[in-house]
Amino acid sequence: MTNETQIKIKGRSMNVAVDGLSPIEISSIAGQVEERIKRIEEKTKIADTSKLAALAAFEFATELYNLKQKSEVSNAADEKKIDELVEKLEKTMEKGLF
Repeated sequence: MTNETQIKIKGRSMNVAVDGLSPIEISSIAGQVEERIKRIEEKTKIADTSKLAALAAFEFATELYNLKQKSEVSNAADEKKIDELVEKLEKTMEKGLF
């Protein structure tokens, strides 16, 4: 069972629990959310906390999407390299050099 950690974002306190994360990690993430909202608020001059939260969520989701895309490209490149190395190894073994 995961213990809840109290966080505060835009003056609102809430208790959250995330499996696999310590209270320090949860607090750090809450700090990142708070900073993101603050930056958006300063940039856009929007005062509506719901809109700020939605924009912050969208930015975080965009970052996550981009990281997933990069990971998939990297995995595909790794698989191609592995296939090339396996092919070279098989050719070397066929020649009896091993």
